[in-house]
Amino acid sequence: MTIEPHCRICKSDAIVFYQDTRTFYKCPNCLLIFTNDLPDKALEENHYKSQWKTTEPEFWKNQTDALASYIQKYLTPKRILDFGSGSGEMTQELQRHGYQVTALEPMNDGYLRDQNYPFLFDVVVAVEVIEHLPNVWEELEQIEKVLEPEGIMVFSTGLTNPFIELPDAAEHFKTWWYKDDPTHLSFFCNRTLGVMADMRDYTIDIYGDKLFVVRRNVNQEIAKK
Repeated sequence: MTIEPHCRICKSDAIVFYQDTRTFYKCPNCLLIFTNDLPDKALEENHYKSQWKTTEPEFWKNQTDALASYIQKYLTPKRILDFGSGSGEMTQELQRHGYQVTALEPMNDGYLRDQNYPFLFDVVVAVEVIEHLPNVWEELEQIEKVLEPEGIMVFSTGLTNPFIELPDAAEHFKTWWYKDDPTHLSFFCNRTLGVMADMRDYTIDIYGDKLFVVRRNVNQEIAKK
């Protein structure tokens, strides 16, 4: 008897959704699509570094301009953590915007749990990071430890909203380029994020099919106490 894996977000029993060189599962509760077929560490590192070499500076400028405009909707930050900073282009662009930015790239700096920052951050940005994480909740817990109580987490990732609830969702997924990156492990949608918000007492604001902002409901927590 085959035992299907638990969803890495809500722990519901997931079902096979699509198979090619990897097996992808879909959670019937939160609609997360995920795979447990993790890449080899050497392949993973080579893949990341090859992507760094092929990204144009103009891409990072445009990304950072857009990111800064979303951040300013919430606050004017004193300190930003660029979580999963890659080759550092976004860190540099954020610094050009006048922000104090700390870069964290695990391949260079170690994991977030291993850091000992002397201050908290107002904003943690994670651009094209959350889809790579095999332990999403563990990383979010580490982010919360270095974030000011009223700070924000800004994530960008490709969301499955355009097709996830269609009858032929698997066919759309089959041709979706985003799933072909061997380091992409989890694919989120609005429903996934809604379940996450309920589980963790977050407020999650979703912008289109690419970006979302996470806030902890600090005032509610204080009221409960």
